[in-house]
Formats: sequence, C-alpha cells, structure tokens
Amino acid sequence: MKSSKGKGQPLVRPIVKSSDRLRLFMADPKQDLTGKVVAQRYIYRFSPTKSPVTSRFTLEERQYYTVAQDRSLEAFGDKCFIFRDDAEVKDNGIDPPEESFKKNGMPRVYTRLGKALLTLDNLKEADEEEEGVGGSVWESSYAMALYCMENPDVLVGKGIEVGSGVGIGGILSAIGAGLACRSNESSESAAALKYQSIEDIANTPLESSNPENDSKDSKAPVPKAAASFPVSKAEVALLDWNRRLPNEMKNNFDFILGCDCAYYFPLVNPLARTVAYALKSSPYDRKNNEQMIRGKFLHIGPRHRESIDDLRRKLGRGYRMNTRMKDIVLERIDLVPLIIDNMESVQSQMKEEVEGETGGYVEYQNMESTDYSALVGYHNEDYDGFNGDYFFPAETGKEGSYRDSAQELDYGTEMM
Repeated sequence: MKSSKGKGQPLVRPIVKSSDRLRLFMADPKQDLTGKVVAQRYIYRFSPTKSPVTSRFTLEERQYYTVAQDRSLEAFGDKCFIFRDDAEVKDNGIDPPEESFKKNGMPRVYTRLGKALLTLDNLKEADEEEEGVGGSVWESSYAMALYCMENPDVLVGKGIEVGSGVGIGGILSAIGAGLACRSNESSESAAALKYQSIEDIANTPLESSNPENDSKDSKAPVPKAAASFPVSKAEVALLDWNRRLPNEMKNNFDFILGCDCAYYFPLVNPLARTVAYALKSSPYDRKNNEQMIRGKFLHIGPRHRESIDDLRRKLGRGYRMNTRMKDIVLERIDLVPLIIDNMESVQSQMKEEVEGETGGYVEYQNMESTDYSALVGYHNEDYDGFNGDYFFPAETGKEGSYRDSAQELDYGTEMM
C-alpha cells in the first residue's frame, strides 16, 4: 500500500491531502528551512467539558515533511502516533505562558501535553483513490482507541476487528488498552485483568514454520524500541459479511470491534448477523446469581449516522442482544507545526517539550469537535452459543413480533 504524498506544496500555503486535514501555518519567508524537518501534529482527546465519556489519555497524530530549497514539502515516512498520559499526572507547577498576541492581533492559545507513553512509527494508509474508503484512517479509529484506553476490560481475551480497513483502529486500541493498564499499575482493574503490556507483546517469541531449525538467538525478545505485534499475535483475513460465518468462528470471540462500519443501511443486516454469531455467549451464572458477560461488542461511529441506530435495533430485535449507546465528543487540536533540525533530535525534543521550561504547554492554531456514538452490546443470557438458528428472531422469521424483550439499557446501568 502506498502512502499519500504531499509533494510540491509551498510552505506558505496549506498542504491538502485527500483527507483535507493537513495544513501548515504561514512560515517566515526570511527563515531558511532548507534541510529542516517539519512535523505537522494533531492531538485527539475526549472533550473534558462536553463529552459524557471522558479519558485522561490523549493521542497525537504526527506526519513529518522535509523542506526543499524551493520551500516545497515532501512527506517523510508515514504517519506516527504517540500515546500520551494526562498532563496533570505529574504537575511540575509551571504556569501557562503569559498572554501574547499574533501579528494579526489574535491572542495565542495553548494546550498542555502529557508524557509520551509510546510512539508507533510509520503506520501506513493506502491510496484512497485505489483502495476506496477502506484505505483511509477515519477519526472514529482514534475515538475507539481512546475509549478502549479508558475501558481496557473490553479488550480482554481473543478478539476481532470487523471492517478493519488498514487496521490502525484495532492496533491503536489493543496497544492503548495495554498501556492504560500499565500506566496505572496500582489500579484494581490492571491487577485483576493482568492485561498484556506492550512489552509483553513485543517480547513474545515469534512462531516459526520450522521449529527444528530455530536457534536460541532466533527467538530472542524484541527490543522495546522496536515493539510490534508478532505474527503469532495477529492475523489479517477476508471476512465476507454476506456469507454464513464458518463454524469455527461461531461463538468464538471475547470481543468484536468496529469503526464506522455501519455507514449506510445495506450493511446493517449482514454486519449484525456476523457479530451475533461470532460473539461469545453470555450465560446466566446460577451459582453467583448473575449473568456472565463473556462476549462484548463495541462499535464507534459519527453520531449523525442513522444507520448506527438501525444497527442497534437489528441487534436487539433481530438477535435479542442487550445494547446501549454512549455519546462521545472527540476534539482535534491542530498544534502549531514544529520545525526541527533532523529526525535524530525528535526524541530529545519530545522530552524537552514536556519536561523542559515550557512545562508541556504548546501553542495551537485550531480546535474542532465531532460527536460520536459508542454502541456496546452483549448476548441475551438464554443464548447458549449454538442455538442461534432457533433463538434469533431474524433467523426464525419472528423479528416483527420481538419488540419489548430487546433490552436497550439506560446510560450507566450496563455491565460494560
């Protein structure tokens, strides 16, 4: 897959890619930037004042550009993502910068960055013109990653991301959930879940197709700096929602993720059926007198999509799943682009930015917010994982008469 390139755009004009989201500020025309590296940066977070669902974590999206002598820019590598902790966790007592104004008379505005927990480099997007909508990274993926960092118990066990596209949503969510537990080791949830940290994932030896020829060195742990998912931890496969789910995939997954999959109505029925059959059952535990939530479904998409409401109704009435919706307000903060001498100074710059005299305060030039809906669900306690053909109203033809039994849980009452 090829990444989009931003070639030939003068530094004094906006850089526009297919997503129309990358913009560079007006640089001083007298400043010699030849050979420099420009980092365009966006911070994603749940709005601390508008979002019912909040998170202490933030996610930074970063793209590097090299500057040519004619002041044109060319993308250097692919996108990288930086997981950041709450800026207030280790407050250094530094006050915000004093009020100042830009040349146009507008006041400068600042946000505060938290400590970098982990950087993932060179995550590729496909060319949208060649691959269609599945080749781009949608901001729903960032909303899902932040949601999973705040609710890491969703990602325990064996899972699948449906409609994954280039897979960045699932990758960020899985690693982010592990980092969230790792960053608060004293929490009861982290101790109880024993969630795999990024170090655990990276240090898992790779599986070999020829174990007899493996030497001791061939299974050496992967250094943390080069942490990635080994082949044994993840796989990519085609899953056609319009076909019946293979028997080996039925009642098989502890969690199912989806980012903006229900973006128009014809996708709702096949998606709901795939989720219902693939998700593990949640039987009633008579010994403890409570339902055991074994399989969890999470879908996040823009709130304005009516098809998400259709998906919720289909899961409830067609497959008797318990569902509920959570509202999320995702903010995107466009930081003033950073000009650095070379790529070798990136790490020192990141550390200095947070721990130095600025105290993590960084100027930004724009902030936008988008409303999202998180649809969460799990199976009815009477579904045993094998009786779907007889239990699901969508399969028996009685969906029209199944209305009141579908549980649409009120905010804050569900077990997820």
